[in-house]
Amino acid sequence: MTNDRTTSLYQAFTVAEPLMWLFVALLPLAALAARTLRVVGEDERLVVHRLGRAAGVRGPGLVVVWPLMERAVRVSLRLTYLNLFAKELVTRDGVTVQVRATAVAAVDDPVRYASAADGPLTATTIAAEAELRREVGRRDLADLPGLVTHAGPDLAERVSRAARRWGVRVTLLSVTDVQVPLRGELIARVRRAEVPRRPDPAPAAAVPLTEGDTHR
Repeated sequence: MTNDRTTSLYQAFTVAEPLMWLFVALLPLAALAARTLRVVGEDERLVVHRLGRAAGVRGPGLVVVWPLMERAVRVSLRLTYLNLFAKELVTRDGVTVQVRATAVAAVDDPVRYASAADGPLTATTIAAEAELRREVGRRDLADLPGLVTHAGPDLAERVSRAARRWGVRVTLLSVTDVQVPLRGELIARVRRAEVPRRPDPAPAAAVPLTEGDTHR
């Protein structure tokens, strides 16, 4: 009985041994395939660098990235909403205001975006706030409502030109709020404007002299 059991175990091991060696041989290949094959979605791209240089953009779909020779950076093409808050902006007539705005940004050049040293979206936010500062400086306080209603497309185009170096395009920029903090000089200006102007005194009417008054 013991010999039969030993024989059965030996036969099972003999049959399984080739499968074990096959598994051991395929394991490194499976690991290599996992590092080589990448699935890229429709709303993203894979920027590949080969030996330190940009080798191109791949995707969407199943792409190949060769280990040790190539390095891949995944870049999302989805729209990104940037919340802008620029404070201490000074209008042309010297009034300090705060501006809130919303910008919609998208990746226009995946290679530049992946190669940017700093965060491209952070840099775009800073560039948009700087452009708001310049635009407010060109306007008087009374002209700021036009910043909310009409200036969006032109501001988006100017920010896009600045953000092109990072591979980012701003498709929309909308100013949502303009606040004027109440300060001493502004309150004094409002009070001066509210003081009614006193009318100039009317000139005294000329009294005609009579003949009797002439002889006095």
